[in-house]
Amino acid sequence: MEQTEGFKDWLFRYQYVYRLRRTEKSKKRFLAALVTDIAKMREDVRVIEYNQQKKYAARNVYVGNIKQADRVICTFYDTPPESFGSYQLFDRKDQAKKTTRFILASTIVAILLGIIGTLIYMRLSPNSFQLNSIGTLGIVAIYAAYFALLGKVTKGLSNRKTLVRNTSSILAMLKMIAENKQKNIAYAFLDEGSYGNKGLDELQDQVKNHCKIYYLDSVGASAPLHLIGESPNSSKIKSNVDYQAADQKVSYLFSARKDQEHVGFYLNPADLKEKQLNMENIATVTSLFQ
Repeated sequence: MEQTEGFKDWLFRYQYVYRLRRTEKSKKRFLAALVTDIAKMREDVRVIEYNQQKKYAARNVYVGNIKQADRVICTFYDTPPESFGSYQLFDRKDQAKKTTRFILASTIVAILLGIIGTLIYMRLSPNSFQLNSIGTLGIVAIYAAYFALLGKVTKGLSNRKTLVRNTSSILAMLKMIAENKQKNIAYAFLDEGSYGNKGLDELQDQVKNHCKIYYLDSVGASAPLHLIGESPNSSKIKSNVDYQAADQKVSYLFSARKDQEHVGFYLNPADLKEKQLNMENIATVTSLFQ
């Protein structure tokens, strides 16, 4: 699929400028850019807040009439934390375990580096301690930066390579919004999708009972496309889509490899670090809803 100039612009900005979407500040920057881009194409875009706390609020972005739509296409936008190994789709326990292991290992490494650095300083530093010296002020600044970094490590580092998971799905939805003018289709960009289904649950509370929800995940990966649920258009299901019919309110459309041993789906570390989109998958996904 040939990329338009508008798509290339989205690709660059969301792959590099707004790739981190985990902290309150970074999410607000991303949402401001996303809403601006969508507002250039249509006016019915709004941001809603839920799970409001003293210093935090989760936010979903809705495009179209969510309450009256027959179909809602959605995906999550928040950045997943760094973790070890592959990404097992639909297995929250496995994701939590791999993330916890990464946090524990990186924290131990950071503490060891701090201890080694302190020992080296103690051996090389002069015996006299001068509070106002440039060397002392420099050491204080280094320790302040170290403990600030250690605080971030203990909370988990953000995955910086987010093109596949899940910028690719965001780009696919922007392409659909630009090309698909059907009034019975709405779109939702969901918060807190990397950790659970809070954003999806909030969406389900807003739609009508017979509305069909299509949840996109990592659709631009260099892996086969899968659709579990109800096909949006049976005549457009292609040979490159593994379709498993199921009677459920939320249908899942995603790119992944099949784990035959455990009958599951996964993306390996190489898939998650891809720097190029699988544009054939993007084209297939967008064509399903036209």
